[in-house]
Amino acid sequence: MNSKAWYLLRFDDLCPTMSRGGWLRFHALICRHQLKPILGIVPDNQDIDLLLEPPHEEFWQWMRELACGGASVGLHGLHHLNSHHGKSLIPLHQHTEFAGAALLEQISKIQRGMGVLRSYGLDPNIWVAPRHGFDRNTLQALHKVGLTRLSDGLASRPFLQEGVVWLPQQLWAPVRKGPGLWTLCIHSNTCTEHQFSAIAKFIEGHRQQFIGVEEALRLFPPTPLRPMEAALAQARLARIRFSRWRHGRFKLAHPHL
Repeated sequence: MNSKAWYLLRFDDLCPTMSRGGWLRFHALICRHQLKPILGIVPDNQDIDLLLEPPHEEFWQWMRELACGGASVGLHGLHHLNSHHGKSLIPLHQHTEFAGAALLEQISKIQRGMGVLRSYGLDPNIWVAPRHGFDRNTLQALHKVGLTRLSDGLASRPFLQEGVVWLPQQLWAPVRKGPGLWTLCIHSNTCTEHQFSAIAKFIEGHRQQFIGVEEALRLFPPTPLRPMEAALAQARLARIRFSRWRHGRFKLAHPHL
């Protein structure tokens, strides 16, 4: 079964003040196709860019219902603020919420975030770093609190690194891929109608290839990357960084890469 492409959806920036309309079209898509995405939930949002509407009373119920249907609850930072400057293990941004922060601060933030989600009846089981910002202190902190899965990296399969299971996240638009596990990251707040239509069409055409985290880990038991796999992941990262530089130069940078 590992000789073909498998796809996993991840939704970032989910919080009570997100765009209701932007989210509900994806919520309907998830329910219609019985998908099991990663839900990147900001526990205590303080990012003004995500204060789009008054808090939606239904938000936490939406998240609980999807979790009961097999979605994975992702801890998407704590406040979603770019409060630190440090080099991330996925170096796509200079300012993030976690990379560069002291170990004890990271432990505290992760524990507080988990506490918020649990207070709403959600059990976070995967880490989703805002802006791909995390470092080795983050990995130690995740170990400390018992959250040993994360969604990030540019490999083509789940892998084990420094005691943490990484489920790679390589796509920001639907693309037909070769063998492996490919995670498509979606920001419902900023997704245009054209982008939504392309995603919906891709899901409808490849529905049998969309899986959840648990099935992905059964199909791809995580092991350390082989040298060639690691080299290919680094090459993908280099291409993304070059694309960011090129697009930034021509004022077309993707705001979420």
